[in-house]
Amino acid sequence: MSKVLILGANGRSGRLLVEEARAAGHEVTAAVRTPQPGAQVVDLRDPASVEVALKGQDVVISAIGPAGRKADGLYSDAARALIPALDGVRLIAITSAGVRHNDPNFKPVYRILANTLMREAYDDMRAMESLVAAADLDWTFVRPTRLLDEPATGTYRVEDNQTPVGGWQITRTDLARFVIDEITTQAWLHRQPTLAE
Repeated sequence: MSKVLILGANGRSGRLLVEEARAAGHEVTAAVRTPQPGAQVVDLRDPASVEVALKGQDVVISAIGPAGRKADGLYSDAARALIPALDGVRLIAITSAGVRHNDPNFKPVYRILANTLMREAYDDMRAMESLVAAADLDWTFVRPTRLLDEPATGTYRVEDNQTPVGGWQITRTDLARFVIDEITTQAWLHRQPTLAE
């Protein structure tokens, strides 16, 4: 059993991560931006707030995202606040399959979106990954393809740093189960598993 802090715990993926982590027997702290019952408020742009939240934790799972569709620098700002507090704490951060510019298996339509409408958000995710990877830390960046709000299938595939051939979507529940399993297996330490059915 690990002590696990889940950032973005009130989002669609975050809620499932909390459920799966508790079901696996971990001691979970749900972290959110604004006050909510049963959750701890953490300002991811404030290193002092982040340091307090990480105290005593074994693993931090990041399921953060901007409040709206527009990128607001949250990923890179959070990385800067997290890095000083992550000594001895593992980070498992969810970004996106669109983060890799030259993924040979990424669907062309999604590549267009990644380079136009979603460009700022993906650039910010890349910045987060680069900042954390450059530090001497234990990290894993989980890169799901298109996320579905459907029951788990258990049939997803995983490739390191590229989308599985023909894959373009995965359920949020499958994503959550993969992330929580990674706490124990540590099979993807210092790698970027990309998930798709």
